[in-house]
Amino acid sequence: MLPVIASIVSGLIQNNMHKVADAVMDKGVDYVEKKMGITLKPEGEATKEDYAKWNAEAAKHEEFMAEMDLKNMEGARNMQLAAMQSDDPLVRRFVYFFIAFWSVLSAAYIGCITFVDIPDENVRFADTILGFVLGTMVAGMFQFLLGSSLGSRNKDKK
Repeated sequence: MLPVIASIVSGLIQNNMHKVADAVMDKGVDYVEKKMGITLKPEGEATKEDYAKWNAEAAKHEEFMAEMDLKNMEGARNMQLAAMQSDDPLVRRFVYFFIAFWSVLSAAYIGCITFVDIPDENVRFADTILGFVLGTMVAGMFQFLLGSSLGSRNKDKK
């Protein structure tokens, strides 16, 4: 990492702007500056006012992203409500069949990974898949069926 970028990232982290620092590391300084409409400065050149301004811009951007996520969820809910109005029983129950299929497949994989002897050269591969199954598929199914987290629910109420 170039010293200038390291200095920018360091200053952002010290001022509790971790997401902006992550974006700088992932996408680059130019991308973040263009996206947020700001000019980032190295740690020694940036003032407290600069960090306050950047933090305000980051908050606006996070608010925009949260709004987009909310619209996305509302679209999915509306699609499911429209499907529930259908005369076709397969259309009404498709999501539940889909979740049942992946639940059975996930449970079978978890059972196999737990009780079947896996060759040593495949253990890392199997563990990666297990992490994906538990962290993404199973969690996503529970979020769909049971709703999101309490923190997200409180944010939606505001």
